[in-house]
Amino acid sequence: MVMYFTREFFEEIASRLNADPEWAKKAGALTVKLVLTCTDRASAFLLDLRGGRVVASEVAADAPADFKFEGLYDAWVILGTGQKDFQTLVLTGKIKFRGSMPKIMGMLGPLNRITATAQQIPKEF
Repeated sequence: MVMYFTREFFEEIASRLNADPEWAKKAGALTVKLVLTCTDRASAFLLDLRGGRVVASEVAADAPADFKFEGLYDAWVILGTGQKDFQTLVLTGKIKFRGSMPKIMGMLGPLNRITATAQQIPKEF
């Protein structure tokens, strides 16, 4: 079991997605960088998606990315436990979004797949 919102947690997400042939098919054309930041714990992680492969790494919150999501740990826990989805948390302001709204709307399928994968990982909060 891994601790939530840690390097090991994000590496597990990447590992699971990279081992999933369906992910490779559906995300094969994607080249995008996502930075997810836990503002009250000063931790940020990059999910670098390229040609169906995902690489996770710890980064500074101001690292360059196509899309950035920032929120308090409690908001990330709500997402990680499946109480609410990404879209709801962004629309209600619990998680702040930076980037092109039209482009992220076109990525909802892969984003939801990443979230579902993260929710399935056994983790401690």
